[in-house]
Amino acid sequence: MENNENQPIIIKKIIKKGHGGGHHGGAWKVAYADFVTAMMAFFMVLWLVAMMSIEAKKDMAEYFRSYTIFEGTEAGGGKGVSIMSGNPVMLNKAADAAVPKPSSSASSSISILLSRSINTHLRDLKDQILIFTTNDGVRLELVDLDDSPMFERGGGRLVQRGKEVFKVLAESLKKMPYKIAIEGHTDSFKFANKEHTNWELAAERANSARRELVKNGLDEKRVSRVSSFADVVPLNGRDTFDPINRRVSILVEKKKFAPGADEDIFR
Repeated sequence: MENNENQPIIIKKIIKKGHGGGHHGGAWKVAYADFVTAMMAFFMVLWLVAMMSIEAKKDMAEYFRSYTIFEGTEAGGGKGVSIMSGNPVMLNKAADAAVPKPSSSASSSISILLSRSINTHLRDLKDQILIFTTNDGVRLELVDLDDSPMFERGGGRLVQRGKEVFKVLAESLKKMPYKIAIEGHTDSFKFANKEHTNWELAAERANSARRELVKNGLDEKRVSRVSSFADVVPLNGRDTFDPINRRVSILVEKKKFAPGADEDIFR
């Protein structure tokens, strides 16, 4: 009888082939892991938002409501990319002397009130009305575009569209216990008549804005100043001929018109 102890042991491995067999890979696992991670991040954000104070939520909402792509020099009071309210509330992003958004709840409330009014009554013009928050208060930039003018071309008189804008703004501004400043700005196109320059045009438009606000109920004593800046403070500093530089700015100042005035106007 043969001794089988020294014979090698042979193992036969059979690989089955066919539909559903073979290597599937782990791509689905990566996709699933990404999905789970995204869901965890989403619920973490929801939890953080739920833990925020009401004021912090207002500030966050105002930030996203106010985003705009306009880039300007000293727009809203400082240099940099203007990030304004949803109208536009503009925060300023750093470039030399950018102005940070104030933490004042009054500024946030003013911005929200103005944004709501514009979205409700001036929806078709909201892209021409930018709202910034600055260290000085809340600034509105009312832009006069070629295809949607607020003033007569080359003149200081308001057209019907412009009158509607200032009527709506007057309804909101007259409820606020703060002083306002009005500024006129132009682009860099010059007049052929050297006796009538961009300085005069900007002053005429600022005064027209003042008269229209007063006509619609704003107390004229609330106006702290009316100024002309011609083309020296463009909203778009890269192109001073850009039509968005033709505008009237209204600054709702932090200074109260009447000390002790009711501040509970936003509720």
